[in-house]
Amino acid sequence: MESKQSLKQKRLQERELLDDYHQFVTEEALEPLYQSFVEWKQGTLPYVELTDQIHVFHKKNQEIYRDFQYAAYSELLLLAKMKLDRLTEEDIIANRRILELWGYEDINLKD
Repeated sequence: MESKQSLKQKRLQERELLDDYHQFVTEEALEPLYQSFVEWKQGTLPYVELTDQIHVFHKKNQEIYRDFQYAAYSELLLLAKMKLDRLTEEDIIANRRILELWGYEDINLKD
């Protein structure tokens, strides 16, 4: 049985992983908006289209918020590990089927 301290440490590491993943997902969603601002500043994107892109990002950011607030914790943690390339061999073995469904490819998953 894990000690209270090691459980606390594990939770802290998981929280840090989820924070990293949240930043990764948000920055990925921000990139097209950033490009829209660059195009707008260069005069190649009309103001109206820029405001449309701001709206698109806002909706995407709401989806990200929902995903992080209401997703199953263990699945969100596994997805974060997969997307950030931090899966352990233990994670891969224990979650083989769901990883396959998510499109994860690893030589360990091959029969």
